[in-house]
Amino acid sequence: MDGGDSAGGSSELAGLIDRCGEQILADFQQYYGLDLAQVIRPGSGYSPIRVLYLIRQLPLESRTYAEIRGGAQFVGWGQDRYLLANVIDAIQQTTYAVVAANSKRKPKAPKPVERPSNKRNAGAFAQTARMHLQAAKQAQGG
Repeated sequence: MDGGDSAGGSSELAGLIDRCGEQILADFQQYYGLDLAQVIRPGSGYSPIRVLYLIRQLPLESRTYAEIRGGAQFVGWGQDRYLLANVIDAIQQTTYAVVAANSKRKPKAPKPVERPSNKRNAGAFAQTARMHLQAAKQAQGG
């Protein structure tokens, strides 16, 4: 998402709306309190590149990024949720190690917290992370 086409991001925005319009609509309402239909209407004061900038600033756990990353199973899975899953896994492993060390019989190993996965779209997470990094650099003037 570089927004650098000659139409000021129009074709990129159209492609995103074709791919994730329903999710963008819901996210704009939830996160910005904006009606996407009114935002993209000519004369609204929102250029296509400005709308793209708003899309880029949606949180990782948003519906739009979930769709880009592989589907609805990613909704709500932002950095905090992944970190929390890692903490829960670490606590379970520590508990397992303590119980196993102090028991005559080996307990059943804990299962890790289930995380969303889409092997078919494995590169999408990296692409999403790069988009957030690029947006952060632009915001810092770099």
